[in-house]
Amino acid sequence: MTRRPGHIPGQPTPPSTPEAKNVDVPSNAAASRSRDTVPECVRVFETRWAEAQWLRDAMSGIRERRLSAAPRDGDTFFADRVLSRRDLVHRRLTDGFQCFGEEIGGRYRTPFKEFGLRSDQSHVLRRIVQLTPRTSRLMSGRTKDIMTKGDSKLLSLDNPWIVMNGKVRGVFRIDLDVTFPSWDALRYEIEQLRLPCLPHIIVAFELPDGRIERPHVIYLLPYQSSVWFDPSDPRCRRDIMSLWRGVHAGITKEFLPLGADPGALSNAMRIKNPLSFFWSYRTWNETIFPDLSEWAGWVDTTTSRTTMIRESAAALSGMERKASNILFTTLQEWVFALLRDLHNQGDQIYVLSIASKDRDRLAEKLFNTLVGRASQVADNPKQAQAILYRVTTYAADHWNASRVARDASKDRGACTPDVDGVAGTASRQAIGGRYAAALRASRAVETLRSAVQTALAEGAPITKSEIARRSGLSRPTVLKHWAAVESLIKAGTGEV
Repeated sequence: MTRRPGHIPGQPTPPSTPEAKNVDVPSNAAASRSRDTVPECVRVFETRWAEAQWLRDAMSGIRERRLSAAPRDGDTFFADRVLSRRDLVHRRLTDGFQCFGEEIGGRYRTPFKEFGLRSDQSHVLRRIVQLTPRTSRLMSGRTKDIMTKGDSKLLSLDNPWIVMNGKVRGVFRIDLDVTFPSWDALRYEIEQLRLPCLPHIIVAFELPDGRIERPHVIYLLPYQSSVWFDPSDPRCRRDIMSLWRGVHAGITKEFLPLGADPGALSNAMRIKNPLSFFWSYRTWNETIFPDLSEWAGWVDTTTSRTTMIRESAAALSGMERKASNILFTTLQEWVFALLRDLHNQGDQIYVLSIASKDRDRLAEKLFNTLVGRASQVADNPKQAQAILYRVTTYAADHWNASRVARDASKDRGACTPDVDGVAGTASRQAIGGRYAAALRASRAVETLRSAVQTALAEGAPITKSEIARRSGLSRPTVLKHWAAVESLIKAGTGEV
């Protein structure tokens, strides 16, 4: 897609209501005209779906007769459990879904009642059902950090967060950490990106004024083109798994201008559930389904997570790339040092966050601890806070407490996310070398800033030679990083 002239729509859309379903439904005439253009993958899936529905209805009478028989000794508990679950499912289908008022995703949801199943409304929503695991492995929850298994797939798919099938992957999810003025504004922005098609599903919380808060963008692979993804099985092709990772990272990179969170790649299968009535959704594409090879021709499959995190932080802060990278590396060093200290001290919040897998709480702890210090080292405190937010979120998601180095001088595991899936020792060492170089640069800048501040306090002349002498750095190193302290010098001396 290419940019076209015109103003970005800014008018908020009216909030969704039970009477007005939040899905773009074509008219009957339009549907009949487009019937001949339905892709083969859609035809095959809908045929299989109808067959499965027919078989389920045909088997329901047989199951009723089996359950009506008297249970054998020792089976009473299990029979009661089955009957209880069947009663809940029956009540859900006949009486609808009811919320009595609770907090979901940091927002209080007032009581409401909805009838029916969302999967009846759209082909792509039925694909979401198909791409989730079987009931015995399906994880869902009222919060994104605490997932549990249920004994009914239908009831589990009412929860606001679900984990898609990680062994057979057919979904790409991009987390946009931004609030948009309206659905129309969001669609306009996506249409300007260089992508082969619109997303199949967008799911988000719609505020009362029509703003769209932190949407999840969902792309689906064609039916029967999902990727077998099991690193523990030697029969599973590593190159295909690496291509899937590369495509997902490449799509995320394209969405960076819209606030995509690269840290979400670490939990790629957890999505805001478009089948849940707690969210609003849109289906903007039900006919174009690029496969993995087609996606590889549209996006950069070689992008690394750390590079995207840095680009995302620079975009969020509004700083120039070089200054943002230096500050990013400094803050990254602080955050991982703080994580090691919290681990060694047995900090209560840290321990509880790790035990409950509450990475949001851990990120909040890191941000609140370092925000004051970060605000002091940057010319613009808000820019430093924006970068710190990205760094703490990334660090909390990727922190592995079991691999904490005993020797604090060695930052073992710092590049683990970047070398994941990279073949060859030389390539992995090159990534480590780039990380070490960036770390040395950030430490040199910190040393320079300290030397400049001391010289300004003493009223000493601020020259490159003087600062090199005070800092203990070589003159070439001082020249290389002089631009990073020029604003500090101008503010201290009044010189331009």
